[in-house]
Amino acid sequence: MTFDERKTFLKDIATSISRWSFTRLFAECIDKNHFDSSRETIVEVQAFEQVVSRFEQYLEIQCKVTHNQCLGLLIHDNNETVSKKHTLLMKEFHKVGTFWTDITQIIETPLFVNSELTSMIQIADLCSYALRRYLENGEEYLFELIFQRADRKDGIAVGVRHFTNQPCPCRICIEHRKPQ
Repeated sequence: MTFDERKTFLKDIATSISRWSFTRLFAECIDKNHFDSSRETIVEVQAFEQVVSRFEQYLEIQCKVTHNQCLGLLIHDNNETVSKKHTLLMKEFHKVGTFWTDITQIIETPLFVNSELTSMIQIADLCSYALRRYLENGEEYLFELIFQRADRKDGIAVGVRHFTNQPCPCRICIEHRKPQ
């Protein structure tokens, strides 16, 4: 495939994702340029905790809206180092909760699969790629489509957060704040 063909292909997939009304995007985008590398593990743990907490709260809201039990499962790209950390963290979250919420709707520890084996992990990778390219390079052609699926509550994009230690004018930061 040529570069333009690959770009069109990615945009076609992102367009399909943008139309999936049943889909919600949860992500923690961390600007590592603003953090001490000795704290990187702490930042990664907090990022995982944030995503888990937001997903849990989304499931709790869905239970109330539908009056049905809503259970969720985390499926993660397989990485030996990350899988061990996240499995241990998730076991701890099930015992004592996260800083923000108890974990009652997310079942089990994350399921880890190789991205070559499932298209859903590849779709998650595309979403991550779109967020990263937007934040690092200002590329909007995929971001505009993917960001439509960010979980929202009362007009605020609560599912996706950009974490930086300075004021940020990006759409993620703007839409994560309360409307004026």
